[in-house]
Amino acid sequence: MRNPTDVHVFMAALPGYGHFRPLKALAMGLSKLGFRVTFATGSRFQSSTEAAGIEFLPFQGIANMDLEIPNDGFSERLNVPEGPQRVIWDMEHIFFASIPDQYAVVQTFLARAEMQNKKVVAVIDGSFFGTLPILLGAPGRRIPVIGIGHFPMMHLSKDTPPFGMALQSSGPEQNAVMNAGVLQMFSDVNKILVDILEGLGCTKPLKYGFFGDIVVQTPDLFLQLCVPVMEPPRSDLPPHVRFIGTVLGANDARPMPDWFQSFVVDDQSSPLFVVTSGTLPGTSAMDLIIPTIQACAALPIRLVVCTVHAELPSDFKVPPNARVARWIAFDALLPYANAMVTNAGYGGVNQALAAGLPIICAGVTEDKAETSARANLTGAAINLQTQTPTMDQMREAIERLLGDASFKNEALELKQTYDACDAVGSVVDAIWELVEARLD
Repeated sequence: MRNPTDVHVFMAALPGYGHFRPLKALAMGLSKLGFRVTFATGSRFQSSTEAAGIEFLPFQGIANMDLEIPNDGFSERLNVPEGPQRVIWDMEHIFFASIPDQYAVVQTFLARAEMQNKKVVAVIDGSFFGTLPILLGAPGRRIPVIGIGHFPMMHLSKDTPPFGMALQSSGPEQNAVMNAGVLQMFSDVNKILVDILEGLGCTKPLKYGFFGDIVVQTPDLFLQLCVPVMEPPRSDLPPHVRFIGTVLGANDARPMPDWFQSFVVDDQSSPLFVVTSGTLPGTSAMDLIIPTIQACAALPIRLVVCTVHAELPSDFKVPPNARVARWIAFDALLPYANAMVTNAGYGGVNQALAAGLPIICAGVTEDKAETSARANLTGAAINLQTQTPTMDQMREAIERLLGDASFKNEALELKQTYDACDAVGSVVDAIWELVEARLD
């Protein structure tokens, strides 16, 4: 008989809100089902983790950086041009350099006396590499590892162009040429990773030369937080990859604005749009939020603005049909919304589609160009293919969304697909599958 109390789940996420929230939601779901969960991440998330009743284990050293302000402590990063050079720099100095400290926290957890005879399964943010040494034969205990994909899938495929290009396939031959170029581009930094792993005592070779393949291919199971239509078809999709829908909730609990009930809940006089530029600091309100407010000022809609870090200028005049808050949890707001305007953060896009909302995407940084392209292919989104849309671009997109029912219809069909998924239940099934396979 399967008894959740027989299994201890070790969870880990990089210290950035977009990494932390979905793993926290899963941790809360597992805990409610009776699994004991220990959550390792950056110290900035200690209070949020413990408030949810989850045991917290802090990262140390480089691993304890704040991923949302990566230049803090890495001043030389500012001298690296954005684009592939910045990505490679980040892989070496942030993601790969953190591995020894990440691995140390895993070993600290496994060394506990109460863990010695306990079944343990790791459920990790897919970009957390601290369990990679365990999978590659480093000294110590081998435990099963489940990777969680809370970002667009990045592994190389014969059926898709490489991650980051946001292109549609031009055929296997052209994809193969581009994939080879990516492997060459990352060959030097991959050698650094191999040296790090060998220094930790890994005895098995690293089979993959691109970090996107490492993320997807190396865990025992990889569970992607979306539905299949949010990824391009791949005939070579690894068999251990599963699509499990998305996770809602686990947002920071903050007081609702005093206008929430009257403006959001009670007023049904016009469609409600939500605009947000995501959780990364340094985002300018001029990039997306202000053009959207200006575009909506004369339109028959209500607009809720979630600024998060993109503060409005003190002299900016908010029109009567808009309300502004620094933060409103999506699980409280989206049930009342009709559409979302976003910089295409992956978690927010999936939450919006799961709520049946059509989307306007305006983001091209980090993984956002890929997320925008994927959302666009569903038929439920408009991809503006820019980080800085003009007021006229925003007005045209909003009017198009209001005037074409196909976007809403596609979003509602997607909602049904998401509703049919059970992300926490899928993780539970994966845990028992690996426990019973006796990989440890």
